[in-house]
This record gives sequence, structure tokens and C-alpha cells, in this order.
Amino acid sequence: MQRVILFILFFFWAFMSYRLWQVEYAGQSLGAAVDIQVVWEKIINAQDKSQLQIVDERTGRLLGALDWEPMVISDTSTGNQVEGMVEKIREYNLDITRGSLYAANSIEDVVYDFHLSLSPFPDHKWTDLQLSFQREYNEINYEFDIDATSTNDFLVLAVSIGEFKEKVDVPFTDLKEPSKLVGAGLKLAGVPDLAASGATLMIKKLLNSQDLQMRPLNFKINLPSQANIDLLPAVRSRIKVYRIDIPIVDEMPVKVYVNTLGEILRVEIPEILIDTISKTAKLELPKSIVLRNQNFYGKLRRNP
Repeated sequence: MQRVILFILFFFWAFMSYRLWQVEYAGQSLGAAVDIQVVWEKIINAQDKSQLQIVDERTGRLLGALDWEPMVISDTSTGNQVEGMVEKIREYNLDITRGSLYAANSIEDVVYDFHLSLSPFPDHKWTDLQLSFQREYNEINYEFDIDATSTNDFLVLAVSIGEFKEKVDVPFTDLKEPSKLVGAGLKLAGVPDLAASGATLMIKKLLNSQDLQMRPLNFKINLPSQANIDLLPAVRSRIKVYRIDIPIVDEMPVKVYVNTLGEILRVEIPEILIDTISKTAKLELPKSIVLRNQNFYGKLRRNP
């Protein structure tokens, strides 16, 4: 009798899995286009967080980790809800928690958090954003925070280095002007206003100089209009997923792989973008940086 029950349960699970596959993928071949709104709704309504590890895929070295967790916030201002009534959504939250970039000494790891609030469908406009970094180095604590609200016309930058603390407001209109950002950075570093203003004018003059032969990278984050059906790379099983190509920089799309439940399974950073950042900032970065969901790729252990 026990075997019969187990067989029935297995048959039911197999049938429901097949029906789910039919609903999600039937008739959709690899490369087929999917409305991005369909995938986006799955991501922000995902029931489980995505535990991602940052990996140098060429060497298999673990570089860091983070938890990506969406959350739907219901509107409780209407009082007691009538049973069976659809809850009104107040906002969507997207959070990165327990983010870490590993250093040789675990005490010196860079710890970061990210929070983004979005208005309900169909707008999905951002309403609130926070980003923070923290690191302890040579027994000195370093902190850097960004805080922005859509109802304001500026964002707040704050830095803390040991006992030193500074804060500066940056108007949104200044974000497109490098010279003004340099001035804000100098003020944040504690440079007197007069000296910061002088340096800002010098930078502005330099950037406007015809002798400066630099082609600026055209950074942009435009959500594409569609996703595509693809297979999840670098796994043994044949797993169909949605692939979103996000053009962070011209001709350098970041590829995000999402399953039907809205879980982030993989994020690929283009090598040409990594190489550009390495040369520009004079950093020795790995050639291949990938974020991988540990439930699908296995959990790597940090080397001692």
C-alpha cells in the first residue's frame, strides 16, 4: 500500500511538472522572444531569495557572495481585509543583503547592502534607494553610503573613516557632469569648499579641452523590451530559462538568467567591461566574473 501511495505521489508530481513546462515553454524554441514584463513580474514576485556566489569561473575561485531577495509590500492602511479580497500592493522591494567581497583576511572583507523600492504595476518607478559599503582595514573602519528618494531632487553621499565623518548632497542634475561630481567627492573627503571649487573648475576646463583625446563610455541602464528563451550555461542538466541582456555599456550587455519562478540563477559580467574597468582604474580584476545561484551550481567553500 505504501508503494502504491508513493507511486501516485510521484505520478502526480511528474504530471504537474509537465503541465508547468507546457504553460511556460511549450511551443517556445531556444531564442524565442518573451515580453520583458512577463519576466520582470516573475522576478519581483519571486517567493524565495536567490543565494548567489561571485566566482572567477576560469579558476573556480570564490570572490564573494550575496543574497538577492524581492519582497511585495501590501497596503495595510485600508484596515482589516475582507476574506478573499485581493490585497492592494503598496510597493515592491528589491534587496541585496549579506553582500561580501572577500579579501585575503576575512576581517578585511568588503561588506555591502543594497535596497530599492518600486511603485506598483504598471509604473514600477523607483521611490527609494540605499547603497552602503563597509570595510575594516588596519583596524580602521571605512563606511560609504548613498541614500536617495524620488521625492527629493538630490542624493546624499556619506563617508566615515574612523573618527572622520562627512556628508554631502548631490543634485540629480549633477550626475551627468563629471566636474561637479569631482567637486562633491572632494568635499566628501573633507577638502575646504574654496579648494574644492577651484579643483572643480580645473577639471571642467580639462574635460572641455580639445587636446583631451578620450572617448567616454556611454553608460546606460535601459531595461530591454524582451527576454529570450535559453539554456542555463555550465550545468549538467538541460534547464530552460529566460535570458535578459541588459546593455549597461554599449556593446557590453550583462546577461541575467532567470527561471520560471523568478529566481536569479546566473549573472554574467562581460569580459570586455571587466578589462575596461581594470585598465581604467588600474586594478587587477579576474577575467571572468560570474554570479551563480548556489542551489543550481553547488556551494563553493572559501579557501582558508
